[in-house]
Formats: sequence, C-alpha cells, structure tokens
Amino acid sequence: MIKKRIEWLDIAKALSIILVVLGHAGHAYLDIYLGWFRIPLFFFLSGILFKPVRLKDFFLWSRKKVHRLMVPYFTYGILIFIVFNYQNLDMISEHIATLLYGGRVLQGPYGVFWFITVLLLTQILLGLLSPFKKWVQAAIVFILFLAGHYPVLPEYDFIWNLDVVLIAVFYYSLGYFLKDFIVKYNNSLPLAAVSACIAMIFIVLNANGFMNHYLNLKMTRLNTVFLDIIIPLSFFMPVIFVSTLLTKYKIKSLLEGVGRYSIVIMYLHLPVNIFFRTVLNYDVTTFEFTFFGVVIPVVIGYMLSTNGMAKKLLLGQTVKVPKTAG
Repeated sequence: MIKKRIEWLDIAKALSIILVVLGHAGHAYLDIYLGWFRIPLFFFLSGILFKPVRLKDFFLWSRKKVHRLMVPYFTYGILIFIVFNYQNLDMISEHIATLLYGGRVLQGPYGVFWFITVLLLTQILLGLLSPFKKWVQAAIVFILFLAGHYPVLPEYDFIWNLDVVLIAVFYYSLGYFLKDFIVKYNNSLPLAAVSACIAMIFIVLNANGFMNHYLNLKMTRLNTVFLDIIIPLSFFMPVIFVSTLLTKYKIKSLLEGVGRYSIVIMYLHLPVNIFFRTVLNYDVTTFEFTFFGVVIPVVIGYMLSTNGMAKKLLLGQTVKVPKTAG
C-alpha cells in the first residue's frame, strides 16, 4: 500500500509541475484555467506527506526544513544571477538582498522562487499547530484562509509572500487532513468523474461570460472564499485518479522521475526558457517551452543527484557520511 501511494503521488507531482510549466509558457487561455488549480494542487499534494510534529521536536524539525529548502533557494538564486549577469557581478550583493526579501519582488528567471518560501512558512505554521486537536487546527486554518482574502493585502509586497501563506496553508492542510480519504479513494472513477464534471461546469460558465474567475496566489489575486475552495478542489481528484491509473503503465517510470525532480523543474524551467529566448535568441513555442522546461531540469537534476555537494546545495538532501572503522 505504501509503495503504491508513493507511485501515484510522484506521478501526481509530475503532472502538477508539468501543468505549472505549461501555464508559464505564455498561452493566455491555458494560463487562466491551469491557474485555477495548479499551485493549490502542488500544496495539496505536499500536504499529504506532512506528519505531525511534537512540540519538543519542533525546533530541530523546523531547522531541517529551513536547511532543505533555503540552501537550494539561495544557491539557485546566485547561480542564475551569475549566468544572466556575468558582466555585472558587482551587483550580486543587491541581488542577494532581493533574494532575502523574496516574494513578489522576484521576477523574470526568479519568478517562481516565492513558492519555496511560502511552502517553508506553510510547513512551519502547520508544524506549530500540530499539538492542537485537528478540529482546532482546521478552525485556525479556515480563519487564516478568510483573513487571506482581505482585499487590502495585494497592495503590499510582503517579505517572503507572507500574505500568501494564509491561503496556501488551507490547501496544504487539506492534503494532510484528507490523506486517509485520498489513499482510500485515489482510484475511484465515480468520484473523479463527478469532480471532473463540476470542474467542467465552471470552465463552461467562465468561457461563456457567466463568471470571471482568475486565481494567482503569488499576486494574491483571489475571488470569493467559496469559489477559491470548490474550484481548485474540483480538479484535484481527476488528477489523482489519472495519476493512479498511470501507475499501471510503463510511462510511470518516466513520470516518477519528473516528480522526483519537481523542485529542480520549479527552479529552472523559467531560466532555461529565458536563456533560449534572450541568449540564444530562439523564440520557443508553447510546446517547446514545456518540453525544454521539464526535460532539461530533469537531466540536470539527475546529474546533480550523483554528486554529494550538489545534492546538498541544489537538491536540499542530507549527504550521509559513511562511518569509518576504528
């Protein structure tokens, strides 16, 4: 059971990150509808793996989380700067200051870095709530979700996109709260079909002008609380069902590899395509943007996984030092 769960979860993460890349490819229609659920889905899937934290273990646990996410954050941020600004390296201190602030001020090749800081803060927040009973956790998370819809918030560029954490923790905690249900019904065709029908109804309504739904967590462009719950959720089960179905086919190995290096793809899909467009002067198509943005980072991720220092700096993995006989 555990092995199967990991398989479909890796595939679901792969499909999620592919949709993130596709949404950034510049196709306006796709960007709108994929934006409804692609980032909430990524938080949801990450939440499935969350485990409660005991209060006495919190500081050690949070320190490990900070190390695993923020070391690659700064390493990628500095390396990308060097690649695109090798003639202006004297500006690197200003760039590091910008990385420290993070959030919406990071644009261009660093446009998705906000996700990492929000993911970290979301995990730490739910870790702090772990000692409470689940109904108390759920109540606090929902209150924060309501607060995140306060219309004044988008007017400010919060450090590390702190305002987005109020929204992200809701989707993340749903993965945590519902993981037993998801594991039990991840292969339920009726549930996936009903959910897909609801999603299609919203797409049809939006396409025909009966609603104007747009969701962008980074910019805190939100809608009503109800729609920001029901619309993303309606896409989750179809993706999970398809992911479970794909575990039966040979393509699962390829997709599991994509899911394994999803964070590398998150960091590099924009820089890779900006490199093609600006340095190589090659205007990539939507398909090429997605292909290059997935395949090249996966290849880079695989190469990084073979080197101990690279695993630590760019993959956030702890390198185990073999014990010597003595």
